[in-house]
Amino acid sequence: MVDDRELPIEPLPLKLGIKENAQIDFKLWRKVKEVKLRFFRGELDPRQSSYVPVEVAASWIRSKNYGVDPFAKYHGYRLPAPERKKLAEKKKMLMETAIPMMKKYLSLLSVTGYGMLLTDENGVVLYIQGADERAADKEFGTVLNEQVAGTNAHSLCAILRKPVQFIGPYNYCVELDQNIVSSTPIFFNGQVVGTLTLYQLLADETKDTYNMQVHSLGWITSLAAAIENQLKLLQANQELSVNHGILEATLSVVEGGIITLNKDGIIVHVNREGANILGQEPDGILGKHYFRYIKEERVENCLKKGLSIADQDISIARNGIEKQYMMRVTPVITKEGGNLNGTVIHLSKMENIKKLVNDWRGATATYTFDDIKYKSSLMRDTVELAKQYASIKANVLIQGESGTGKELFAHAIHNLSRPEGPFIAINCSAMPRNLIESELFGYEGGAFTGAERKGRPGLIELAHGGTLFLDEIGDMPLELQPVLLRVLESKKVMRVGGRRYIPVDFRVICATNKDLRAMIQKGTFREDLYYRLAVLKLQIPPLRERREDIGELVKYFINNISAKMGCRCPTVSPQAMEIIQRYDWPGNVRQLENALVCAVSTAAKGVIEVKHLPEDIVHPVSAGGEPLWNRTPMSLEELEKMAIAQAMRQTGNNVAQAAEMLQIGKSTLYKKLKLYDIRY
Repeated sequence: MVDDRELPIEPLPLKLGIKENAQIDFKLWRKVKEVKLRFFRGELDPRQSSYVPVEVAASWIRSKNYGVDPFAKYHGYRLPAPERKKLAEKKKMLMETAIPMMKKYLSLLSVTGYGMLLTDENGVVLYIQGADERAADKEFGTVLNEQVAGTNAHSLCAILRKPVQFIGPYNYCVELDQNIVSSTPIFFNGQVVGTLTLYQLLADETKDTYNMQVHSLGWITSLAAAIENQLKLLQANQELSVNHGILEATLSVVEGGIITLNKDGIIVHVNREGANILGQEPDGILGKHYFRYIKEERVENCLKKGLSIADQDISIARNGIEKQYMMRVTPVITKEGGNLNGTVIHLSKMENIKKLVNDWRGATATYTFDDIKYKSSLMRDTVELAKQYASIKANVLIQGESGTGKELFAHAIHNLSRPEGPFIAINCSAMPRNLIESELFGYEGGAFTGAERKGRPGLIELAHGGTLFLDEIGDMPLELQPVLLRVLESKKVMRVGGRRYIPVDFRVICATNKDLRAMIQKGTFREDLYYRLAVLKLQIPPLRERREDIGELVKYFINNISAKMGCRCPTVSPQAMEIIQRYDWPGNVRQLENALVCAVSTAAKGVIEVKHLPEDIVHPVSAGGEPLWNRTPMSLEELEKMAIAQAMRQTGNNVAQAAEMLQIGKSTLYKKLKLYDIRY
């Protein structure tokens, strides 16, 4: 079969054997039959005949080459059932469009002796109903193309890509010599997808011309055009439906709520998340004015002026509870004319925005209780107490000397209590005093010189749903302490320059190496804030009081340091280990780690000797510059007084904990405190 895409589209139809006055040229009819029979006998090349158009002659020759029997009583074969099923699926839209339109005229056409045929582009019957009994033989799926049935109008119009009307003898098969046929291709997206045929059987040459009106070809062509238009409309509707489905699916997976307004501020579309944010079902929101749900006058400015809003935080009340969202507004402007047709509002949960910020900041707790290395019973009890605190929803105050691992415990408590939430760590001593307020509480746009135009959430806001770790809490400026206290009491924060409170939910863990009780006495730390922070207190013992842990820590640090340096893990000589065990470690675990970094770096032969240890550890000196072992021995009474004072200081003047640390009874400790006049 000739590829129809290779042929030009000709505007004029091929009309053969029909005069302009609609009369049948029976003289031509007889001449064509004679030429065709001579062609069958091999006496004449039809291309040499003036009675046969070149298109028909070429088709006759192809039909003969295909081996079509022109004298057979029945032509065509039916496709197997699986292929008919595929054909029905492929041509479903064409059949559902064309057949109802064809049926409207069948009752009228059958009275006048006409029949109608619908085929696909390959000449396979999709639907047929006619005035003669032959139509009953042509079921759905019957192949009647040129290769099977020879030259015919519906195959020729598909090949030529234009309407064809001719008298019966132009058909290749003799059985069709009494037909008068008008066929037209059906186009869809520029391709032939089927053909529509109107045919009439003439019993003799005296048939009156009223049955063969000249507008029959025009009528069938108009019907095909109507089918084509309906196909285009169906395709447009399908594409619209598909695009709508794609849009719905896209909006359903978009992070946040999408609310579309028309130019009057009426909600015309909302995705599921947007409906959830507004606290309604989607159908209950459509057609309502946006201000009913979003009390933001800035949106009205966008609707009037076509302006956009980039990342403004707003409050939306749902069931009487206000929640924070980040709002972005984008105008919808037509390409033609630049007219404003509405706007799109995008709402993101503030928790999601804060999570992104925290992920970017690295606001996560790294360590767990498994990272705390120990062997001593003192440290084991401390860890167990910290684990208990993790399960209690209360603020924790961690006290201990510098380098004892207070931050490590804060990480571990968070990961056991709120691991899915952010871990916001703030060093109160390292933050500039002039910035600590805005960093903690955030600020509104333009709150002060140098502030970002859109404002910024504070670290307390970012801690929502997680833990706020205030390291070196003793260094928090006194003037900010009442503001922090108010946040802890109300669970709400107001940004600098703001006028509304933002609900926050977080747990506070504080750490300090200072004696907060002594600071309260001096008036440098608020007592009410202390009690708010120190609901649960945890004292981390110094390394010198848990020397059993030193060996475990040495192995742990050497392995880690060697792995980071990419070198072989060294051993520690007995002499070096003795010095490490004997040293008091005033800098505690941090100092031990730093000393081992130095030792591993210089121990080239794989053994840490005494010479590889820092000088101040090998030859420690007292505060007066004298080696500790050269100092005059202290009396037992002096040592006892010093030990009690140190225990009270490290436990925050907690008598019970100090007594446990000193391994004496509480009553005995009370007596000693009075004896040595130690105030607490």
